[in-house]
Amino acid sequence: MAEPSKVIHVRNVGHEISENDLLQLFQPFGVITKLVVLRAKNQALLQMQDIPSAVSAIQYYANSQPNIRGRNVYVQFSSHRELTTMDQQSQGREDEPNRILLVTVHQVLYPMTVDVLQQVFSPHGYVEKIVTFQKSAGFQALIQYGTLQSAVAARGALQGRNVYDGCCQLDIQFSNLDELQVNYNNDRSRDFTNPNLPTDQKGRPSQSGYGGDAGMYAGVQGSGPRQGGFSHMSNAAAIEAAFGGDLPPGITGTNERCTILVANLNSDN
Repeated sequence: MAEPSKVIHVRNVGHEISENDLLQLFQPFGVITKLVVLRAKNQALLQMQDIPSAVSAIQYYANSQPNIRGRNVYVQFSSHRELTTMDQQSQGREDEPNRILLVTVHQVLYPMTVDVLQQVFSPHGYVEKIVTFQKSAGFQALIQYGTLQSAVAARGALQGRNVYDGCCQLDIQFSNLDELQVNYNNDRSRDFTNPNLPTDQKGRPSQSGYGGDAGMYAGVQGSGPRQGGFSHMSNAAAIEAAFGGDLPPGITGTNERCTILVANLNSDN
């Protein structure tokens, strides 16, 4: 075992595990002063207020396997003695709130359009602009709120939750951009403050430069055990947002919006 440190290294931290889940795992042992989640490596670094608190946590979980949302996680002392500002900044500048959110969607089983994202994020404040793009990390979106307070509230409420039941999980960070520039209003980008932008029928990506900043339901389902959802869209809006011109995986045929997708049926009936 490594030399005791007040910094704890946590492995096997899946995308379904939120920062709050990690905090709840270690809060019984003392005050937590810093937390850095390394999503790309499925790891986390967590700093306790002092070494005795960290020792208590490590000793307890040496005899009791820690499990979060059905996933075993593994803890040990980190080689870091302290978590520095540089460590935190390298993980997406999560300590620097911004009114623009960088959203990565994992397990995308249904089309994620601007309309779906607007329905999910607008309950927390006025959404001014949305830009979506595909990167190696998966489907991503930049969402600009009218105020910083709205962005902070949205991140706190939606981080780690699912757009659909069991899939399309949201991983949200604060962006370092100051303003989004949207050139087209279509399924991939939208400026809600300027409805007169062209639609760009050829479908060229309107925000190729943003790539480096790295729905049927309007509601968001909690990950883990099923939780109560939020309000749903109207049926017409749900169908249009869910398909967006593309059929869900595993379904073939033409789509002229005369097909209805029904989810969450009772299989016994």
